[in-house]
Amino acid sequence: MNIAPTIAPAFSCSRRVMAWAWVALVFSLAPHLLSMPPGLSVGCLMAGCYWLWRLSGGRTPWFPGLIVQLPLLGIALSIILAEHETLFEQEASIAFLVSLIFLKMLELRRDRDLYVIILLGYFLLGTLFFDGQSLFQTFYAMAVAVLLTLVLILHQRPGASLNVCWRQAGTLVLQALPLTVILFLLIPRLNGALWRLPQSTSLAVTGLSESMQPGSISGLVRSNKVAFRVEFLTSPPETARMYWRGPVLWRLEGETWHVRSGFRDVTGSGTSWPHRETKGPGWVQQVTLEPNSLKLMFALEFPELPPEGGVLNRDRQILSLKEIHSPRRYTVVSHPDPFNPEPLTDREAQWALALPDTGNPRARELAATWKNQMADPAAIIQAGLDFFADHPFVYTLSPPQLLHDRIDGFLFETRKGFCEHYAGAFAFLMRRAGVAARVITGFQGGMVNDLGNHVTVRNADAHAWVEVWLPERGWVRIDPTAVVAPARVAEGIGEALALDPDRPPSLNPGNGFLRRWLQIWDWVDYGWNDLIIGFDSQRQIAWWTALGWVQPEYGDLVIAVIVVALLFPWILSVVVGINFSSVRRDPALMTYLKFCRKLAKAGVIRDSREGALAFGERAGSQLPHHRREILLIARACARWRYEKSFSSREIRALKRRIRDFRPRHSQ
Repeated sequence: MNIAPTIAPAFSCSRRVMAWAWVALVFSLAPHLLSMPPGLSVGCLMAGCYWLWRLSGGRTPWFPGLIVQLPLLGIALSIILAEHETLFEQEASIAFLVSLIFLKMLELRRDRDLYVIILLGYFLLGTLFFDGQSLFQTFYAMAVAVLLTLVLILHQRPGASLNVCWRQAGTLVLQALPLTVILFLLIPRLNGALWRLPQSTSLAVTGLSESMQPGSISGLVRSNKVAFRVEFLTSPPETARMYWRGPVLWRLEGETWHVRSGFRDVTGSGTSWPHRETKGPGWVQQVTLEPNSLKLMFALEFPELPPEGGVLNRDRQILSLKEIHSPRRYTVVSHPDPFNPEPLTDREAQWALALPDTGNPRARELAATWKNQMADPAAIIQAGLDFFADHPFVYTLSPPQLLHDRIDGFLFETRKGFCEHYAGAFAFLMRRAGVAARVITGFQGGMVNDLGNHVTVRNADAHAWVEVWLPERGWVRIDPTAVVAPARVAEGIGEALALDPDRPPSLNPGNGFLRRWLQIWDWVDYGWNDLIIGFDSQRQIAWWTALGWVQPEYGDLVIAVIVVALLFPWILSVVVGINFSSVRRDPALMTYLKFCRKLAKAGVIRDSREGALAFGERAGSQLPHHRREILLIARACARWRYEKSFSSREIRALKRRIRDFRPRHSQ
C-alpha cells in the first residue's frame, strides 16, 4: 500500500463499499434502535436515509462541517439527558455511541472515516452482551462481525468479486475462534464483571416490577423472554403446584398495589430469617436465573433455606446480596406446605387490612355483607371464591378498559379480566371483610422440556395470586384465577388462552410442529448457558486441576496467554495449512503453475516476483519459436485470474492449449 502523503479525493469510498457499510451498520444498530429515546431513533433514521440518497448516485454529496455537526451532537446529548438524566448509565452510553456513529456516517468520504465507523461498529457489537450472552446473541454478533469485516475487505480489494470477499471475511472470523476458545479457558473468571456501567432500575429485566395494576401482567404474557430455567434434582411437581414466588405487594394506593417500604431488607444481623420446620417432601431445584433488577432469586414456594449469595426476608423471598447483572446458577430446596405460622405483627396486620378511604362502593358493600354474616375467616374466603364461580367471569388477555372504580366495574359489569384483575379484586374484598390479605406476583407453571429434563419459565408465565392470613395456619395461598380458568394453573398459560382470539400465535398449544422446534432450540440454548455462561471460576479451577495445573499463579497465566497469542498464528498455519490453502483452491493459479513447470523443463524458470505478462515476455524472448503461443497463454492466464468476464469456454480452451504446449529446450 502506498503510504506517501497525498491529497485525498473528495469522495474516495466506492458506492459498493458504502452500500455494504450501510447494511453492516444497520444490523449493528438494529438491536438498540427501539430501546433508545424516540427522538434519537428518528434522527438516526434520517441520517440513514440521507446516506441512501447519496448512494442513489448522480448527485454531489454534501458533507456537514463542525458548524453543523456540533449542534447535532448537542441535540443528541440533550435528548439522551432528558431521557436518562445522566450519560454514565448503560442505556445512555449506548445511545451516545449510536449518535456518534450516525454523525460520522454523514461525513464518510475518506479511508479514515470508514475505518472509524467500522471500528465503532465493532464496539457497538460488544454492547449486545451487556444484558445477556444467549446463543442467539452470539450467532448474531458473529454474523454482523463478518459483515463489518467484509466492508474492510471490499475497500482494500476493489476489483475482487463479492463471493471471494465473503469467503475471506468468514475465514478471518472463523480463524479467530480457536484463539478465542483458548483465551476463554485461560483468562481467569471473575466473580463480578470486569467493568460495568450503572443500569437503569426503572424496569426489571424479567418484566416483573415492584407494583401491579390492571394490565401490568397481561402485557408480559406477550413476551417469550426467558426469566429462568430450572432443573429438578428430585421428582418435579405437577404444573399446578409450580408457583415461583416474586414480589409481595402489601400497599394499595388507589387501584395500584405496591411492595412495602424496605421489602429488600433482611434481618438486622444480615443473616437469613430463622429456619422453620416444614412438612412434606422437598423439591431440590437447580435454577439458572437470567438478570433481573429486582435482586430476586426465584424458587418454588416455599424455600427452606436461601442459596449461597442470598438471604430470606420475612416475606419468604430470596433476595440476592449482589446485583444480578449476569446469569446465575444456584440450588435451593422448597417445600409445598406452608411454614409454621409466625405471629402477625401489629404493623403487618395494619398493612394487610389497609384500604383507600374511597372508591368501589359496591365491592365494599358486598364484602361488608360477608363480614356481618360470617365470623370464620375461612368461610369468608370461600364466599369470595364462590362469588367468582357462581357468576359468568371470563379469563381473557384483552379485558375491556375501565376508567373509574375498576374493581366495581370488573366485579359487577364487564367480568372479564386477567390474573391481576382477579387477584387485586379478591384481596380488596378480603381486606374489606376483615381478613388480612396481600397480593403475590411471580410466575406459575413453565414449559417442561423433555429433551433437557428442565423447565423453562418465561415472562409469558407471569402470574398474580393472593395470600390470606389464618391464625392457625399462617399465610395461605389462594388463587382466584384457578376458579375461573383452572386450565391456567393445571396446564399453563398456553392452554388457558387457547380459545382467546387475541392470544399471541406463539402461545398456541395446538401447533405441535412449532412447539417441538421451540423445545429443541430451548434445549440447545440451555446447553449453551450450562457450558459457556455457567463456566465460572470454580469450574475453571476444576478444569485446570484436571490438566494437572493446580492453582496457577496469575503471573503464570499471563505468560501462558502471551505465549498462546504469539504462537497461535504459526501453529494454525502449520496444522491447517493456511499458507497453501489459497493455492489449492484457486484453479487459475494451479493452471498457471502447470504452464510455468513446462517452461521450467525447457530451461526458462520463473522469478517469484515476476507477473504472468512479464514472465511471458521473457520466456518468449528466450524461446522465439514458441513466442506467440507463450504470449497467448500468459495473457489468458492473467485474464482468468483478474477478469470476471473470462468465460468457461475460454477456460476450457486455455487448459487445452497448455496441455498441448510442448516447448523445446533453448539452444
